Amino acid sequence: MDDLLTPAQAASQWGVSYATAARWAREGTIPALHVGRRYYYLQGTVDQVRRARATGVAPYPNHYANAGVAMTMTWGAARSGTLLDREEWALTNAARTFDYLDYGKDSWSEDRHVAVKMAEASPGLAGQMLVHRKARECVVDAVCRSFSQVIDLGCGLPAMRRAPHERGRVLWGPRARTVYVDHDLAALAAVRAWWEHPAQVRGYNVRVLDLDLRYPENLASALEEHLDLSVPVGVLSTLTLAHLQDEELAGLVEALAARLAPGSGWGITHLSGMVGAAEVYTGQAREQGADTRLVARDPDGLRKVFEASGWGRWRGLSPREPGGGEPPIAALTTLIRPDRASRTASPDRSEYTASPVRPAGSTGVD
Repeated sequence: MDDLLTPAQAASQWGVSYATAARWAREGTIPALHVGRRYYYLQGTVDQVRRARATGVAPYPNHYANAGVAMTMTWGAARSGTLLDREEWALTNAARTFDYLDYGKDSWSEDRHVAVKMAEASPGLAGQMLVHRKARECVVDAVCRSFSQVIDLGCGLPAMRRAPHERGRVLWGPRARTVYVDHDLAALAAVRAWWEHPAQVRGYNVRVLDLDLRYPENLASALEEHLDLSVPVGVLSTLTLAHLQDEELAGLVEALAARLAPGSGWGITHLSGMVGAAEVYTGQAREQGADTRLVARDPDGLRKVFEASGWGRWRGLSPREPGGGEPPIAALTTLIRPDRASRTASPDRSEYTASPVRPAGSTGVD
């Protein structure tokens, strides 16, 4: 893959030893793709570090502005070629913490420590996350079957057995378009390496955008560059909306309702309740100075936020396990607001809303 470099190539461009480059990747200082025992570096990351060493500009200007600070390197470390003590820069990361809660493998000890404290504060959290794996597959599959254009808000670290763009390619063929959105440096590096680059090599229409959901105006403008918003599109947010305050969530929902075409769908998964876990996570983030939080919500409260902005036909998809506790929130909702006089459908509207290319007798994507 032409935009990935071996440790030796990266070390040569950075002006450090092979061992230092590998150590930066192993400890998560620099985003890298881990294959077997080798780390491969994104060319963009190499360019950032090289400019930082030459000009004195921090490689990541938003070092303290988001939850991805654990995947950054300070200017002092770049200039000296050595790492600072872990306690000075290794902070809890939202994507890695929830990857551990989702029974994933991409987490550090700091993330696991916070996850355990969250589970202790909310004993039902582990059970909800286990059910969430099934709920997420149901929601993602339903959205990908209904829409050839899909937006994944807060995509996080690659964890699904089959990504939305792969499902869309099977169901819709070359008409499929997928946009992944995140603001976490760890998630962006992983998604670009594992999903975007291989997909583009194969000819898929896939884009990864670095956008903050707290500023929905920027999000809507960027989406118009990659998708046809005059026809219905599918939106996904799996365990994403819990990281937005109530007013931020309302702003995001309203902004997308104003830009998307009627008939668009939104697939949602969200923790149900879990007040103790939310307090633990938010308190830990504040102690570390990280600009992230976790908001506890119930199904009725979340549904009312969507209905107030024109999203209706709320359909729950939460599976219930025998003898289990309260399941997570998993639902599909449709944009039904009729006041769209300023927007007219394209003549080729059916291009993105026609039946998938799968045979009629097929069972679809796993």
